[in-house]
Amino acid sequence: MSNCMDTRSQALGFAAVQQLISAALASGATALDERQSKQVFATYGIPVPAGALVRGEAEAVAAAMRIGGKVVMKGVGGEIHHKTEAGLVVLGVEGAEAVAETYRLLEERAGDALEAVLVEQMVAGNREFMVGMKRDSVFGPVVAFGLGGVLTEALGDVVLGLAPLDDQDAAELPDLIKAKRLLGVFRGYPPVDRAELGKILQAVGQIALDHPEIAEIDINPVLVEGGRPVAADALIILAREQTKEPRRSAFVPDLKPLVAPRSMAVVGASGDITKWGGSALKNILDGGYTGTVYPVNPRGGEFFGLKAYTSIEDLPEAPDLALLAVGGHQVAAMLEQCGRKGIKAAIAIAAGFSETGASGVEAEQEIARIASEGGVTLMGPNCMGMVSNEVSLHAVGFVVLHPLKGTLSFVSQSGNIGVQTTNFCQRRNIGIDKFLSVGNEAQIGVTEALDYLRDDPNTTCIMMYVEGVDDGRRFLEAARRTTAVKPVVVLRAGLTEFGSRAAASHTGAMAGSAAVWEAAARQAGIVTCTSSQDVIELGACLAYNPLPKGRRVAIVTNGGGAGVMAADEAARHGLQLAEFPPELYEALDEILPPYWSRQNPLDMVTAAGGDVGPRVLRLVAECDAVDAVVVLSTLGIPTSGSNVRPTCDDGEYAGLSPWETEFIDLIAELMETTDKPIINVPDTPIRGSVFDRGRRYHPIVLTSPRSAALALDRMEWYATRRCDRNPLS
Repeated sequence: MSNCMDTRSQALGFAAVQQLISAALASGATALDERQSKQVFATYGIPVPAGALVRGEAEAVAAAMRIGGKVVMKGVGGEIHHKTEAGLVVLGVEGAEAVAETYRLLEERAGDALEAVLVEQMVAGNREFMVGMKRDSVFGPVVAFGLGGVLTEALGDVVLGLAPLDDQDAAELPDLIKAKRLLGVFRGYPPVDRAELGKILQAVGQIALDHPEIAEIDINPVLVEGGRPVAADALIILAREQTKEPRRSAFVPDLKPLVAPRSMAVVGASGDITKWGGSALKNILDGGYTGTVYPVNPRGGEFFGLKAYTSIEDLPEAPDLALLAVGGHQVAAMLEQCGRKGIKAAIAIAAGFSETGASGVEAEQEIARIASEGGVTLMGPNCMGMVSNEVSLHAVGFVVLHPLKGTLSFVSQSGNIGVQTTNFCQRRNIGIDKFLSVGNEAQIGVTEALDYLRDDPNTTCIMMYVEGVDDGRRFLEAARRTTAVKPVVVLRAGLTEFGSRAAASHTGAMAGSAAVWEAAARQAGIVTCTSSQDVIELGACLAYNPLPKGRRVAIVTNGGGAGVMAADEAARHGLQLAEFPPELYEALDEILPPYWSRQNPLDMVTAAGGDVGPRVLRLVAECDAVDAVVVLSTLGIPTSGSNVRPTCDDGEYAGLSPWETEFIDLIAELMETTDKPIINVPDTPIRGSVFDRGRRYHPIVLTSPRSAALALDRMEWYATRRCDRNPLS
């Protein structure tokens, strides 16, 4: 219950509000009238004007005299929802004669729709905001805050937050609107009482959580009288049918035998690498899997030197995992055999389930039921398999994926995006620990993966590709728990109308609203992005670099143009160019020529090779006025002599020159001693993004100044949010 009420008031208030709602629904009403809505608000501690509901001129005059001063008079009725547009709101009424005349005017304008008139104290507000609530089909009650009055629709300056809003959520939400300056001292008026505003936001969310019969809440405007926000108008819309909570199976999946199996069966195995069962089996063997592999094929035989068994029942033991490389029509029968055999986990590769329509949905629900009743943790269907470097298992077909071992893990609802991303990591020497292609998520999906990887000691950062979630509340809770201990980077697709339709036809996923998703990600501490390259680069930086303590960035460059571009990107991403102290300038004057720029960005005047670059970088990184460093055009400079390096067919440099190797070693050392991120953007592309030099942090090479600025922005945002939510972390 809202912190606006004590425990006794909570119980009394809940019962009174529930009785009011039940009576309204029983009468056939689709909404509470304004007076009833404000009774609900007052019960939850939301300030409302003094007022009375009247049904005659004499009552109106008496009420106005009791209130005193100017009043507002509003027509009220079960079918009256937009009073202002209908001319049923009259402001600044004063005196008995004016009150009686206004009552008659409202009767004339409303006709038979008028049931009563609300006479209220006139709130002398100087600023108008709005607070509202609407239920999202995936995430539940969503609270809105923004500019009020006619500006709500005209400007659309509104932000969202998912209920319940904790104290930090409620304090943060108002600062996210573009017109947040209106919340401070404005034209001689005092600042808005932020504590009271936060209580209103929390109370609206709590009302929705306490009373699922409420579909929408609209408080527009919230007027600011002095500095105090008051609910000047109110509407509560009721729902005759409440959203049903997603059904949850009693079966508790165990991902350990799935991601780190001691033994496994490949069902549908083949010696033909052009078939899924053949290519997957070959990949598993070539990847050096540390467990026992049992090929299963009804014809028996031998594949790649391994004896094939004719059925799951014929296996000499119950392996931990079964990779089902069979057609969709065979998956149910194979899962039944897995359950009888005691196999703990299975991966269903086949497509043709919920992404195909109603019959596919039924088939998918059936295999989920069979797996759960048989005690089998099921990943898929319609997926590409998995990679687990924890046990050197590369269980993917048709493509060869053998990425370096690292501490990044990637979970994807799309098989091809998962393969593409993992392949990019492999090509860029970015080590990963696990890649899970969860597909249609018949039983387990991104939420269960988050819960498992949160406690996985081999994973330091989780990357995800998400098209939608069925149970937004569970996902939000899992994400909050996870980001408290390690970063989560999500590439979210299907947010536009076109993308949403594509996502539904692709995986059967529920895409949800873009604004609601952004609110959920913000409150959960998820780092978001919109491209495959961004998810990889952000993941690498968060996994292998220290988090910045602030937004003060030093740009060290071997060329003026690159520095200008980086400065622009820093500004676009809300970073600050660090102000160098006099002692740093004095030290740099000893190293650089007299015509150096003496500003940040720091142009080293083409100091390629030699000791100038390393000496400058050390001074800058160790400066207390700097939180992070971006190094431009120092690596990847075309050179000759001892620094020449081989070039790949695509024009990228195949590796580092001796001088670059020493420079990278220095960066690894400085990140460890200063606990500050140092990100590199090369002059010419270099094959590789992460360089493990045997220290706590690994130097990162990104593709552009924009990538570096985005990374530092998101890293600092995550660091701040994690610290705010977990002060001891």
